[in-house]
Amino acid sequence: MAICEKEWENLHLETYIYRMNDFSILSDTADSFLILKKNGQLAYISEACQRFIGYSFEEIEDMRISDIFQPSSLNKENSYFKELSRDLLCHSDIHIRAKSGELIHVQLTAFPIILHKAIIGSYAVIREMTHHKEQKFMSEKQAVAGQLAAGIAHEIRNPMTAIKGFLQLMMRDYKGKKASYFEIIKSEIERIELILRELMVLAKPNKISYKNVNLDSLLEQILTLMRSQALLNDIEIEAAYCFKDTSIFGDENQLKQVFINYIKNAIEAMTDGGKILIEGEFLSENQVIIRIVDQGPGIPAEILERISEPFFTTKEQGTGLGMPVSYQIIKEHKGDMLISSSSTGTSVEVVLPLES
Repeated sequence: MAICEKEWENLHLETYIYRMNDFSILSDTADSFLILKKNGQLAYISEACQRFIGYSFEEIEDMRISDIFQPSSLNKENSYFKELSRDLLCHSDIHIRAKSGELIHVQLTAFPIILHKAIIGSYAVIREMTHHKEQKFMSEKQAVAGQLAAGIAHEIRNPMTAIKGFLQLMMRDYKGKKASYFEIIKSEIERIELILRELMVLAKPNKISYKNVNLDSLLEQILTLMRSQALLNDIEIEAAYCFKDTSIFGDENQLKQVFINYIKNAIEAMTDGGKILIEGEFLSENQVIIRIVDQGPGIPAEILERISEPFFTTKEQGTGLGMPVSYQIIKEHKGDMLISSSSTGTSVEVVLPLES
């Protein structure tokens, strides 16, 4: 009796898994990997991967790739990774969801399993990010930035206070026709003060005023504030989340600063208008993820690698402090952030713990 292509693939994949020690260059005990069927169903999990994400071989038998990997990493059918071809070796930095609900930042290497010149499935090798870049940022870049910030702020704040005070006196008494000059000076002083505040966050993070913050209300306040700026740029902001009665424990003003910064960046990236999607979901009983997805031209890889470096910016009027300050705020809230980008847009994912 003839068997269909799908049955043929599954049969050969089962045989491959059974004889994997003969075929595979990966170690079941040392390498953390999954084997996937072509339809996105999980077929095998190595011993190392079982220890890493908490699922046993028996538990993954009825699971699909979308049960572990974040939807933003997958194609529309949730059967394979977005923008990656089955017949090519590919690398990506993505998030996976462990059995505990924890979101883990991993480096993914995916490549096909080929038997008799046919692709019968795929390997997904996952390695936990060692946060080498983050550690390097904290130990080198931020250390230097902190030293600079402390020195600059100390040297500038006192004379700036005097300049601002005398300017206010002059503005009050001046009756001439060039009062607009004073407004320009005042706005530039305020810009300097903003830079000083951001420098001080890097040098010595502000004490966070923790309280229970309603997440739905927080996001609505942010969107109300940003929609007017978006409309001026022919951009629609669409909300796709439902966090009713959901609270997170943190500093409301600092969290607003983070999301306003990310949405503002998305607006500035979309010079031809379009749509920004703000979506959110529960990762587990104690974690949520919020995504800001734009339709801009994307961020080149060489810039994406440096995006959290202090003072690195591609904007003419930028300080290069918005992204590292935002990232530091998220870490202070025991959260995490991941940016992915392609030619069709950029996605910023923010993971935050719920009220404990």
